[in-house]
Amino acid sequence: MLRIVGAVLAGYVAIGVLVVLTDQILGAAIPGFRTMATPPPYYFVIVTFTDTLYTIAGGYLCAACARASARTATLGLIIFGEIVGVVTTVLGWRIQPHWFAFALLLLYPFAVWIGYRLRARGAGQIIISDVA
Repeated sequence: MLRIVGAVLAGYVAIGVLVVLTDQILGAAIPGFRTMATPPPYYFVIVTFTDTLYTIAGGYLCAACARASARTATLGLIIFGEIVGVVTTVLGWRIQPHWFAFALLLLYPFAVWIGYRLRARGAGQIIISDVA
């Protein structure tokens, strides 16, 4: 159980660190970003793409850390991330475009699952859904 919790936290923290670093880089690269009331639309497109890639990496890391319990840990990461995502969507409802919030909520579980499947295939594990 401790391995599963640790794997979920490792995956989520990795995603968070990558997202924050990307925000810092984009903030420095976009002229006047820090003084804008709302970032430009292309910012949200870039962030949607990068966050999805980072989420795949987080799902991979979670599965790698969990080893034999990778599927359970992956589901835990999906549930935990979606709960945090819903809270973030509610809190940021007036700040960010609604399409952006919904895109992240919809892409997150698929991206985590893709990371899990990449890890499982790389480790030579049998994925139950592939057998059926």
